[in-house]
Amino acid sequence: MRAHARPKPPGVPIGTRLRDARRRANAYLDRHPRQKYLLVFGVGGFLVGYLFITLLFFPGFGRSAIVNVPDLRGMTLTGARNALDEAGLEMSRGPSLNNPRMRAGHVLTQVPLAGQEAARGTPVRVFLSDGPDRRKVPGIAGMEKDDAIALLQRMGFQVRLRAVQSMRDEGTLLAMAPRAGTAVPMPGIVVLTLSAGPPKIITPMVTGGTRENAASILEAAGLRLGRVSYDPASSAPLGDVVAQSPVAGDSVRMGGAVRITISGHDPTPPPVVPVDSAAPDSADAPPEEEPAPAPAPAPPPPSPDAAGQAMARAESGNGMSSRRAAETQRKTSNALRGSASLREMMFAEPDAAVILR
Repeated sequence: MRAHARPKPPGVPIGTRLRDARRRANAYLDRHPRQKYLLVFGVGGFLVGYLFITLLFFPGFGRSAIVNVPDLRGMTLTGARNALDEAGLEMSRGPSLNNPRMRAGHVLTQVPLAGQEAARGTPVRVFLSDGPDRRKVPGIAGMEKDDAIALLQRMGFQVRLRAVQSMRDEGTLLAMAPRAGTAVPMPGIVVLTLSAGPPKIITPMVTGGTRENAASILEAAGLRLGRVSYDPASSAPLGDVVAQSPVAGDSVRMGGAVRITISGHDPTPPPVVPVDSAAPDSADAPPEEEPAPAPAPAPPPPSPDAAGQAMARAESGNGMSSRRAAETQRKTSNALRGSASLREMMFAEPDAAVILR
């Protein structure tokens, strides 16, 4: 006969059990406070050590194995390395490249490109910028304007022209900036300073005065006396300037010449070159023989009456010739005295009243 099993006590709910266990634990820790602190610090230290070891030896723990490559353009090398470390990627360096827009030492480009997907730990190659390319400005001393511009443009420089007033000829190279031998970032700009020629001034009026007066006025105005011509038919006083070119009021370059015309004859006329009217081959031709003159017939002997009349006519002719010779001599003396007076008037020094006029 089977023995009857004792009936099981009614079950205690799990919540009641947990509350009883916590109450007993608290009562135990209250009785032993040192063990309470040891327990708290031990559990906390365990959790901190676990997290440290997990992050140190398993950096990808809990994160995705595929990441997006960050954009590194424009960053410094240190900034790019920090960005790749945060994304779980490695960094490698490529050669440096010249670029006129990116500052030296900053990331110019990268491979893989920004936004692409890569496995964690994939190396990203970065290319740093060396800044713009720099070239030395060549020397252009002694070159013409067009040749200098062509040389600079062939070397990749941009040429700008600047004109200034100068006593040098128009178009002459005066200066260059930057100077020859200076390293310029490309595409560099080179400024050439060219001469615009002497400044223009207003031509003063020099008519009505003497040649010396005209030269003084022109020199004071920055001009010079040019070719001098003479007008013997002018009604102005001898030695006065009757015309000028350019005329008064016209613009002329500083240092330019002004031509004048003076009333009177040229005191130093050009020498007259004799012209040989003979034919070029006349010297080689033999001289022509002239025909011998025919003998003149002998005159008949004069009669006594005819001889007397001839002697009378000769005596009267001699008297008339003497009177004519005296008249001619008187006229010649008067003409010579007039010519001397005319020469004295032409070559006499002008008085003070004419010079100050």
